[in-house]
Amino acid sequence: MNKNIKLLFTVFVLGLCWATIYTLPFLQYLLYDPFIEGLGCSNAQLGLLMSIFGFGNIIGAPIGGWIADKFNYKKVFLASLLGNGILAVIFAFNMNYKSAVIIWVLLAVTSLCMNYPSHIKIVRMLVDEENQGKIFGMNEAFVGVGSVLSSSVLLFIFAKYVNVVAGLKAVVFAIAAVSFICFIASYFTLKDSPAQEDADDSKASEPKKSMTFADFMSVLKSPATWLVGINIFAVYSLSVTMSYFTPYFTTVLGISIAFSGSLAVIRIHGLRLVGAPFGGWLADKIESVAKVLMVIYICGAAVLLAFMKMSKTTSIYILIGITLVIGFLVYMGRGIYYALASEIKIPREYAASTVGIAAALGFLPDVFQFAMFGNWIDKYDGIAYTYMFTYQIIVLLVGIVGSFAALQYKKRVTANNETTSKSA
Repeated sequence: MNKNIKLLFTVFVLGLCWATIYTLPFLQYLLYDPFIEGLGCSNAQLGLLMSIFGFGNIIGAPIGGWIADKFNYKKVFLASLLGNGILAVIFAFNMNYKSAVIIWVLLAVTSLCMNYPSHIKIVRMLVDEENQGKIFGMNEAFVGVGSVLSSSVLLFIFAKYVNVVAGLKAVVFAIAAVSFICFIASYFTLKDSPAQEDADDSKASEPKKSMTFADFMSVLKSPATWLVGINIFAVYSLSVTMSYFTPYFTTVLGISIAFSGSLAVIRIHGLRLVGAPFGGWLADKIESVAKVLMVIYICGAAVLLAFMKMSKTTSIYILIGITLVIGFLVYMGRGIYYALASEIKIPREYAASTVGIAAALGFLPDVFQFAMFGNWIDKYDGIAYTYMFTYQIIVLLVGIVGSFAALQYKKRVTANNETTSKSA
């Protein structure tokens, strides 16, 4: 098989795996009312499930990063897919709220602890350090492709059933089946970790050094790890804020629900397919992820300021244009923020630990931002969006500082490496 075609197929499989493993814990996004009915729970109880899952990033991702760096990350990745399929089967046979609480805790283990750090490490190991932007941009785009395919198939299956609960169970069984298919596809597509290949090769002079607790603590204390986390936080926070554009358009700007929904589809799915690869290409072209992120933060802040000046008399074409710009910026950032680890010289063998720890900070918006924004809307109605955009601009200013600090850190590490090479 041609090398480029094989790479594309591998990234496609990874994208489908990502889409599949997060479908069950986020099933409410696809089938909210049927999910409420199937579990027999309240809206507040369903929200609690998401909070339980969200804490998995804070607790599970750092542990999962250490596991993926210490052991064979391919095996960890495969175990996550197998575990996800088994949990889906168990849940389908025990579809009630009490079971869901337990299942969601375990899903946080299989997805956020086991799958997420190992997935990012696998992607980073696919290409050399000069092409990290492109590969992560491709990864984000194929996650989008996988999400569209997965959602379309599951909605088709659900529509075949008259009984809501029966349709929901069929969807969960389908998630289990796709998880097992992804397990098989990944087994034959993905390479073993270099450490495992060395261990299997009788000619290897000595095995790779295994990740130790001291190594993990070194990654935890490294400024580079936290710089990655700050930049993930800034981009992901903007992504969360973008999800409130739909109610902003309808309640404040007076746009129709149908039109606002159509814009949301384009923003979420269409721009992901072009924004992420473009961000990766640009980062590799100018040889700096940090510089691209800085431009994203500056442009994002400018767009949010423009949103705050809009009114019901604003031209629909201006609204469409600004919406496309902000969506494009978000997916440019999401396509490259993991590649920042390569730019600031974080060793590849510590890739999973770094992203696991960085995720604990980077995805904190899942824990508090939705609740905070929801509370503002309940209390302040339309003026809440001014508070949202102001908050987000402040976060983007922090992101600018973080990307600038990453550039300075890169210069310092590069200078130290050059000094070491000359003295050697």
